[in-house]
Amino acid sequence: MSEPRRFRLRPLRLDDIDAVAGWYESVDDLALFHRRLSVPIGADALREQWRELLAAGEPRESYWFGIEAEDGALAGFAGIEDIAWAHGDALTPLFVASGWRRSGIGIRTRALLLDLAFDQLRLARITSIHRADNAGSVRLNAACGLREEGRLREAWFAGGARVDLLVHGILADEWRRHRPTLRDSLSPDTVVTLGASGPEWAY
Repeated sequence: MSEPRRFRLRPLRLDDIDAVAGWYESVDDLALFHRRLSVPIGADALREQWRELLAAGEPRESYWFGIEAEDGALAGFAGIEDIAWAHGDALTPLFVASGWRRSGIGIRTRALLLDLAFDQLRLARITSIHRADNAGSVRLNAACGLREEGRLREAWFAGGARVDLLVHGILADEWRRHRPTLRDSLSPDTVVTLGASGPEWAY
């Protein structure tokens, strides 16, 4: 049996921004994952935006992670953002670079973020918002046990067209019930860990 491909989530750093900026230069990618930004921006402007996010003190409104391959390459990034501590709610954005998609790291990364959100940050729910025509996000949310909770008609404009925006959500107890089913369904050929942690922080 061959060794699994291994990735790890570790805190996103300012020196990652050059790689992230390259992804932001793709209009197609940007149109899929970033609703607030409609046109690409340069690395310098992006670095200034992220400098404040990454240097924020506690309590934070967001936590960001790079998805790092064994060779140190950045395969994507993910986070827990727009944390509303009073309400126990947050979003979990996730971006996987085109060369790494359909490799299994997206679903494992989302699972780790859900563990972190519910078990460490003690949030009550996680919300996911994405384009209705983003089939990958639809599959990912379903596999992680998120339920469709609403549709905002024509709320996302990209490529000269308006598309619906879907809202999915999951509660802490729903995730804890679903987590064993997801673990059992994942193949052993890919492993994502949170930092250098043990098996409880790996999928």
